[in-house]
This record gives sequence, structure tokens and C-alpha cells, in this order.
Amino acid sequence: MYGQEKAIKCEERNYYIDVLKGIAIISVIFIHTVFSYGDEPIYVPSWFSNFTLLFEVPIFFFLAGWTYSYTKSNKSYLKSLIITQIKYMVFITLVFLAIAIIDNIQLVTDSNISLTNLICCFFHQYTVTEPLGEVSGALWFFKIYFFITLLGSTLIKFVKPNIKIGIMIICFISLFLITFVKPIIGVINIGIELSYIIFYLFFYMLGNYTKDMDISLGKLVCLFAVTIIELLIIHNFMHVDITNLQRHKFPPNFIFMLWSLFGVYLVLYFKKYFNNCKKNILSVIGQYSIYVYFAQMIGDSIISWISVYIGVEWYYKMIILFGIDLIITAVITIILKMILDPIGKFTRKVLDEKICT
Repeated sequence: MYGQEKAIKCEERNYYIDVLKGIAIISVIFIHTVFSYGDEPIYVPSWFSNFTLLFEVPIFFFLAGWTYSYTKSNKSYLKSLIITQIKYMVFITLVFLAIAIIDNIQLVTDSNISLTNLICCFFHQYTVTEPLGEVSGALWFFKIYFFITLLGSTLIKFVKPNIKIGIMIICFISLFLITFVKPIIGVINIGIELSYIIFYLFFYMLGNYTKDMDISLGKLVCLFAVTIIELLIIHNFMHVDITNLQRHKFPPNFIFMLWSLFGVYLVLYFKKYFNNCKKNILSVIGQYSIYVYFAQMIGDSIISWISVYIGVEWYYKMIILFGIDLIITAVITIILKMILDPIGKFTRKVLDEKICT
């Protein structure tokens, strides 16, 4: 997902990937608007909130695996990840400065802001970021992203194609066993819980493996039908609620994997129609999705403050909050781009000239 845009030369850029990233990051903004009260939505019906989770984080990992196929070397890929990490660190520093200013204005005496907490965040040991609480709630993605992209790119680089298929099959079967047979294995923590690694590695490897594939309408219908049948079998014979996607997302399990595959099927189906698309507003949003992801954390925090003051029907409230979130996110994205772009260029120059020549 993030940090890889410079690894693709402009003339070789696949704008369909950028468009998909743009759609996915807008979807994330919408999801966080719906879940602006935390894990359990208060003002939106559960059926609707669960529906919003069908096209989000797994797609980013799928696209990250696909994007890796455009990278000329692992060295270039590593540079992009280092640059992304530095941008992340600058952003976290700005967040801590903003919280410190808010705390001083409000005369808060028990602030969580400290140098120790800042350094912990740098190394992805996240702390509470109130009153910008949605920041800490969304940071979990980065630890997993850096780990999976390093692991996935290494596996793709050094294993044979048939072994890549084997890795995906192992992930698929392992997640099934963790979900229904030995859940205790999934919570094994090696810095990241094992279930997260297996789940997102599957989508990363799948994205790289299917990079040259597209599917016909007939295959799309068949894949949808098979996946729906699998979900119904799980519901009827294992007596599991398959509709609560939020519960199945944290930690991610086999049921959430099946639901997430619907988005993958659609991406592969529409590829033949949009594979040669030109630069557009969605592709620009996708190209700078790292800044948008940073910005939407602030936007989500702000709408969580004001949402209690909007007393209309849930669908009107959702539209209003989403509009406000989009505006705030757009403004902050532009500001972050002005700050982080020069830092990224300088870092790349240092890496090119001093370290990774």
C-alpha cells in the first residue's frame, strides 16, 4: 500500500492500482466515520456497519503484493519502506506536538505526552493519543504493514513460483485451523499476533501471484457462489455468526478472509477494463494514500468530538460526518504533503548517495 509509489517510474505506473488504492483509502475514511465511536457503532445499524468492511485493509495488502512486481530490486523496495518509516515518525512527532498544545490550552495535568512514549511510537509500541484518540486506534496497521511487506517481498524474491502457491495454501489452511480448531495458536505473539501475520501474508502473496490475471464474468459469479456457500456452511454447521465482520476482523480470522475475498474478485474482474486507465483524481489520492491515511486519523478524531452534537437520523448524520471528515482529511493531506514530500526527497537522496549506492 504505502511507501512504494517512488519505486515505480512514472512512465511505468499502473494507474489502476492507484485508483484502487484511492477507492480503498476513501473506504477507510468512510468506515472510520461509521465507527467514529470506537469498535461498536452507536448511531449506525450493525448490518450497515458490517457491510462497510468488505473493501478495506486486506485490499491494501493485496495491492502491496501486486505493486511489488513493479519494483526493480529489493534495495529500491527497502529504500521506499525506510522513507515511509521516516515520514511516519515525523507525522507521529507532529501529533505529539499537537496533543501537547491542546493539553496546555486545556490545562491537562496527566498528559500521556512524553519523550518515552514518542520513542515507543516510533518503534510501533503504540500509546494513548487522547484527545486525538483515533490516531492510536489506527496505528496498528503500520506495524503489520512493515512486517508483512518485508516478509512477503523476501519470500517472493527467494522462493520458486510453486512454493509461493504453497505458502498461500498453508496460510489459508492455517487460518481455518486457528479459527475453528486451535484458536490459542492465533494469539501467539512474536511482536505481532500470529493470526495477523498469516491473514495479511495470504493477501500480500495472493496480490503478487495474481498480478497478471483477470477473470471473466462467469468465473466471477462462480467464485462469488463458492465463497457464499462456504460462509453458509460455516454458519449452519459450525453455528458461527458470519455477519459480525468487526468481531471477525480483530483478530482477523477465516470468516473475515472469505468476506475480504469478494473485494479481490471484483479487482481481478475489472482489471481488464481499467488496466490502461489514465491519471485521474482517484489515482492521485491513491498515489498519496500514505498522507491520506495519516490525515484521516486526525479527521476521525475531530468528528468523534462533534458527532454527539448532530441529532438527526443516522443516515443524515453519517453523510454529514463523512463530508466533514473528507474536508478535514483533504486539508490535512495537503499540509502533510507540503511537509513530508521534501523530507522524503531528502531521505531518498541520502540513501542513494551515502548508504544504498
